[in-house]
Amino acid sequence: MEKQVTTLEIVDKTQEYLDYIREHVLNVRKAWGELQKKCKNMRFIWDDYYYFSISDEVDFHDISKLSENEFVQYRKSFYPVDGEPTFDMTEAWEHHKKENPHHWENWTEIKWGDNPTWEVHCVHMVIDWMAMGYKFNDTAQKYYEKNKEKIKLPEYAVSFIYEIFGRL
Repeated sequence: MEKQVTTLEIVDKTQEYLDYIREHVLNVRKAWGELQKKCKNMRFIWDDYYYFSISDEVDFHDISKLSENEFVQYRKSFYPVDGEPTFDMTEAWEHHKKENPHHWENWTEIKWGDNPTWEVHCVHMVIDWMAMGYKFNDTAQKYYEKNKEKIKLPEYAVSFIYEIFGRL
């Protein structure tokens, strides 16, 4: 006999997922604060365009996870209720990458040329990795080094993130 999923089970798992999102967003803000102190001589701190662009991205970090295109899909995938049907995350993940340029898959697929926006998204990407490191007892650099075979960054971005890593 198939287990019937109750409303309270769904509410509890939804709250766990919301708690995770809240913790991650707070960790992103903490990472941005740390980066500001440790990278104080880098252009993205002293140049108003870069600084305020990054601050804006941090303020709205992962807000798409609350959208109809992602919320239930992510909750069911990462905080499932026993007995719930499994869920294909492909569309939700594609939506998330498209809506959040701090994911390298977003900004590396665009031909930026001399557009300075890549630097904003690259810094935000490092901030996101730092925030995940707080949760999983890791560092942004260790995360990158463990995953660099699948993270396809242009050489200028690799040099830039290593300059940041060197200050952390």
